[in-house]
Amino acid sequence: MESTKTERVLEEGSVGIHRLPIEWSAYFAVQEPAARSAGPPSLLVASHGYAQSCKGFIKNFAPLRERNWLVVAPQGPSQLYWEGGKVGFSWMTRYMREYTIRDNLAYMERLMDAVRGQFRFDPRRLFALGFSQGSAMAHRLGAAGLARPAGVVQCGGDLPPDVAARLGEMEPYPVLLVHGRGDTQMSFDKAQEGERQLREAGWPVETDYFEGDHDLPAEVVARIAAWMERQASREGEG
Repeated sequence: MESTKTERVLEEGSVGIHRLPIEWSAYFAVQEPAARSAGPPSLLVASHGYAQSCKGFIKNFAPLRERNWLVVAPQGPSQLYWEGGKVGFSWMTRYMREYTIRDNLAYMERLMDAVRGQFRFDPRRLFALGFSQGSAMAHRLGAAGLARPAGVVQCGGDLPPDVAARLGEMEPYPVLLVHGRGDTQMSFDKAQEGERQLREAGWPVETDYFEGDHDLPAEVVARIAAWMERQASREGEG
């Protein structure tokens, strides 16, 4: 049998660290529209935060089921225990960061291929949303060109440096920044810094800075839905 090709990626004294690409199982939750309408639904790809799960996170978007939206929530590939043994999931740490970004983008590419092949939706009305750690995934999905988003929603997170560095060379799309002014886990300053970077690069940016902590309240989700539907209607008119 032909041997699997590995890549030497780090030297640890006399020890070489090798990267071995493998196949592994990824999971995602899907919420389909309540009823088939005349036109295909809009699509929201929603990435959860640290220690959350796709099953739990997608519940935030239950109201969209009645409004002709298909919601897909990918689950972070890393499993962990937290708060008394609960199972949660994570996207990445700083360990082998560039390789993990590459692996996550390969995951997103496979996910988008699967969604296109199995579900009906309007590709002109595709949105990426991320909460906390998942914000980086939402931005990277748009930046990598895996799908042309009608908008990206960053919730309680930040603009990742690898995307910020490329703003000047990318075709802009609308961005909504959502953040609690009293966020104790992801500083409100992070949202403001991302807003500054996006505006300086000439990107269309709107903000929903609310009085709250590191959370995604139902009333904020309702405002996000309204923003996405405004953007979707503009794409439909185009």
